[in-house]
Parts: sequence; C-alpha cells; structure tokens
Amino acid sequence: MHQTIKTIFRLCFATVIFLVTAALVLTCFSKTQEIILADQYFSQAKTISLDSTTHEQLVLVSNNQSPENAIFILIANNGYLAKIQCEHYLNDICLDDFNKSHTRQIQHIDLLKIGQFQYIKQISFTDSRTHQKQVLKYSDSQLKIFYQNDVSGLKYIVFGIALFALAAIYTSVRILRNFKSFLSK
Repeated sequence: MHQTIKTIFRLCFATVIFLVTAALVLTCFSKTQEIILADQYFSQAKTISLDSTTHEQLVLVSNNQSPENAIFILIANNGYLAKIQCEHYLNDICLDDFNKSHTRQIQHIDLLKIGQFQYIKQISFTDSRTHQKQVLKYSDSQLKIFYQNDVSGLKYIVFGIALFALAAIYTSVRILRNFKSFLSK
C-alpha cells in the first residue's frame, strides 16, 4: 500500500513537471514570436474609443509608486477596463498629485491595443477638484516608441523564462530517461 501511494505521488509529480515544462516552452515561443513580429503587430493595432455616459462614468486613476506603478481606466464603482504601465506617462498622467485619487473624470478616451500592450492615444478628462478640463494626445511616433521600449523589455523577460525552460527540459529528460527507476525509488 505504501509503495502504491509513493508511486502515484511520483507519477503526479512527474506530470506536474512535464506540464510546467510545456507551459514554459510555449510561453517562450509565443513571446519570442511577439518580439519578432512586433512591427507587424504595431501595424495591426486596434483603436478602442470609450466615452463616459450618465450611467457609466469613466475615471482615470494612476499610481506612480511601487508595486503597482500603473494607470487604471475605471468604470466608477465597477472595476477597471484597462491597466496601462505608468512609465510612459510620468510627465503628464502619473503625477504625485493624483496618486490613487479618483478625481479625474474621463469624457473620452482612445486606447491603442497592440497584442498584450495598451496605450493611451488620446484622452480628455476633467479634474473634479479644480473643474479644469485637460486634453492629452500622443502621436503615432510616440506610441511606437512606447511599444518598442516595452518589446525591448520583453526580451529580458523571455531570456529569464528561457533559462527556466531549459532547466525544466533538462529535468524532464532526466525523468523520462529513467522513468521506471523514478517511479520506484
């Protein structure tokens, strides 16, 4: 009985190792493909336009402090629609004065979606504290630079995942090579 439980545990353990290895390899493959085809993805980018209504008020919330360091496009009291990295908008949206405040009410926003990344293309909002309206627009060249910076950062992430994938492949091969002895140890 004890040996059967031990064998079942080792079989489940090997299955988990194989699944993690497959996930790491597939992640490496898909992210590498995203890096290689970055220009094509940029040319196929989709623009999403959103407007506030009386029933659904959109709110701009930013936090330039760790660990979040992000911009959120929220539906008031209903969760967020988009999460965008703050690093590209440090001079105009991710300001210390607005950290975690829900005072910027969006009238209109155009989001550019490129693969897994999203960028603010144009936004108009009103600060409910000062009632000052502000409109921000970003050119295609600025957005392309934002995207290229994110893709170049993705290269380092893929490198780290690739190292783990190689270690997982090595472990999987070692298990498969001696599978009977692995199960019976």
